[in-house]
Amino acid sequence: MFSGKKIRDTFSHKKQKHSGFPSPASDYIENPIDLNQLLIKRPSATFLMRFKGEGMLLSGIKEDSILVIDRSLEPKNGDIVVASIGDEFFCRKIIIGRKKLLITNCLNNKTKDLDNLLDLEILGVVSSSINIY
Repeated sequence: MFSGKKIRDTFSHKKQKHSGFPSPASDYIENPIDLNQLLIKRPSATFLMRFKGEGMLLSGIKEDSILVIDRSLEPKNGDIVVASIGDEFFCRKIIIGRKKLLITNCLNNKTKDLDNLLDLEILGVVSSSINIY
């Protein structure tokens, strides 16, 4: 029996009027992209830094890119790292072989030999970079 009371539809915001067939694209709707979840695997060990210069252009890192740096990762041969030498910061590719080197990745590569540096600190491995256009 119908008592005359209106029943509140909690899904009224989902009522849509359709004419014809629903969009086939509605099958492919995804959740919003969460950049923290996508780019930061270990939040307590991760920090961001803005890159200045053109030394890593061939790695896809350009002026004003935002670097996502993970301090918990051990640098491996060929990784891009952020290092401090004295009071300067460098973002470079690390080469670990007979010698340890930091090299740029651009047309005019520059190399820094790490074997004799006493004030070198590897701050972390660059896990990704964000370019802003």
